[in-house]
Amino acid sequence: MPYAYQKSERLRKNTEFVAAMKGKRLSLDGLSLFYTTNEEGNVRVGISISKKLANAVKRNKMKRRIRNSVIKALEGHSPAYDLVFVVRQGLYDASYGQIRKTVEAILRRTVLLTQNPEGTRP
Repeated sequence: MPYAYQKSERLRKNTEFVAAMKGKRLSLDGLSLFYTTNEEGNVRVGISISKKLANAVKRNKMKRRIRNSVIKALEGHSPAYDLVFVVRQGLYDASYGQIRKTVEAILRRTVLLTQNPEGTRP
């Protein structure tokens, strides 16, 4: 069974999405990332895909792919950030490999992957 985010690792309320979207923003190849620090002490992720792009089945498939890519990219890192990924038309038809490369590239551009993982020395 694939990993599912616990409730403490998800952005669930509209107010949480709006607060995260007021932070910094990066865009790359049809994927926008909004991020801001949080006081929870762990990373919280939210994914948004417009109904105009596809039906529910395809949107959920895209969310699963992005979620899995984020998990693999942040492995060993535990930043205290709220992340909101917004999928645009440019990434909708992409393969899983392309999605994973895009997610990793956009996270590398932020401070999230430049921090040292817990338990390691600088």
